Amino acid sequence: MLGSVDGEPHTLSAFLMEHTARGTGPVETTSTVTTPFATPWRAVVIGSSHAELVDNADLVLNLAPPNALPDTSWIKPGKVFRCELTTAAGLQGVDFAVARGLEYIEYDAGWYGPEFTTPDATRPIPAIDLPSVISYATSKGIGVFLYVNRLALTDADSLFGLYKSWGVRGIKLGFINDGTQSMTNQIIDWAKTAAQYELLIDMHDDVRPFGYERTYPNWISLEGVRGNEQFPTATHNVTLPFARNVGGPMDYTICYGQSRDKTTNAHQMAMAAVYYQPLNFLFWYDKPSKYSNPANWPGLPWFNAVPVTWDESHTLAGAIGEYIAVARRDGSTWYLGAMTNESSRTLSLPLSFLGSGTYTATVYADGTPGASPYRTPVVVSTRTVTRDDTLEVAMAPAGGQAVVLKPS
Repeated sequence: MLGSVDGEPHTLSAFLMEHTARGTGPVETTSTVTTPFATPWRAVVIGSSHAELVDNADLVLNLAPPNALPDTSWIKPGKVFRCELTTAAGLQGVDFAVARGLEYIEYDAGWYGPEFTTPDATRPIPAIDLPSVISYATSKGIGVFLYVNRLALTDADSLFGLYKSWGVRGIKLGFINDGTQSMTNQIIDWAKTAAQYELLIDMHDDVRPFGYERTYPNWISLEGVRGNEQFPTATHNVTLPFARNVGGPMDYTICYGQSRDKTTNAHQMAMAAVYYQPLNFLFWYDKPSKYSNPANWPGLPWFNAVPVTWDESHTLAGAIGEYIAVARRDGSTWYLGAMTNESSRTLSLPLSFLGSGTYTATVYADGTPGASPYRTPVVVSTRTVTRDDTLEVAMAPAGGQAVVLKPS
């Protein structure tokens, strides 16, 4: 908190804890520890420019304890599709994942019953033949995630062991409280226990990032942000890269093609490159049948191709709450995402980060603005560029642009 402390202006002060997450549960003003111990810490991430701030997003990660797992070969980041709560939807979701280059499907809240009145997450509802879905998914090389409310986590060791025996690949933990020392210890223990059973963990709700995805890299993502499925403003979306995402990986469900979006579809597409999301939930609220005619959805090839982890990243331009442009490399191919707030704008982006030779740029851009941002079409074009070129990235109000730069 920056302000006046004891009459001294421009003083930085830290409050280690004032409230528990969601405002529930007792506030712990003291803790019992075993020596030797490390105290809670706070860090300030800085940059000489707004763009550089985004590129310094590894500070929190590097302050955490080093990797504690002897084997991490089983940890696979990926893209995820959420299925409706039936057997048929799960099987269709697997086929959709295979067709669209996704790595996982997920059954969300309700797969074992009403999550706040059913504390038993060991039996699926009758509408879901879970063994059949998991078996089919495994045969197709697709992993299955299951959602679990914290009320069903009274015996995590037993539950995670059961899921491992089923062939589940990951767990999305919901309504996790944060803030107290005991809750922080509990969160770490869940990640550690999940690692013992080779399960990935996606911590949801008010969990604040503190770098432990380095210590337990099976803790592959966390929310800690009001989700994109709440359909926020474009200004909100172009603030997050400089704020929440600086703290670590962010689960921010991409809502491509949703009529409730306050942004263009190209803006939603760009999120896949702008935000660091090693577990990226795509096509939120959708069914596979929606995309049965790919010609109606020109952004699909972008989502098919875009990875979730990167060999190199550069923030090319940015201003908090105004605009952002990030280029990320996977192998020899670059993926560039740009987003703007409610103001239309054009960014001139030098391509000096490219290697030598020529590249084919496939550009997914905003077309003529529609009556609402959602109705702004995606227009696809290609061109040849080199590292000596400058890309003119034109964006509609609440718009964006997604670009694949592949060596020719």
